[in-house]
Formats: sequence, structure tokens, C-alpha cells
Amino acid sequence: MEKISYQGLPNCYRLFNECIELIATTDIGPRIIRFGFVGQQNEFAEFAHMIGKTGGNEWRVYGGHRLWHAPEARP
Repeated sequence: MEKISYQGLPNCYRLFNECIELIATTDIGPRIIRFGFVGQQNEFAEFAHMIGKTGGNEWRVYGGHRLWHAPEARP
């Protein structure tokens, strides 16, 4: 495991072996922002125009997979 910067997000952690890699960020989540074979395309969607932007009051679609432990709003 190593700490890296990914797509403008400075607080990311990369877990990898010789075949696959997973990159998680704490800047917008926690969120798995990348999962795929090393050197190949991301299996999760990436929205390049949103990645790297944080803060503000607007809701953003960053891509990846957000890890939720409970509902974010009441039904």
C-alpha cells in the first residue's frame, strides 16, 4: 500500500499487486475511485470534469464507488 495523489486528489491510497490495483480517496468519501488491471482502463466510471473538485454546496458525481455505512437522508 502506498499514499499517492490521483487526478488532483492528494489523499489517495493505492493497493496493488502485479495484476490489479485499487485506489481509494479520503478527499471525497471514502470512495474507491479506481479499480482495474494495472495499466488498463478503470472498471468504475470516472467523470474527469468533476474529479479534483472538493468543497462547495453543489452535489457532484465523481465516479468510483462511495462507501456508505448508513443512509445519507431519511426517506
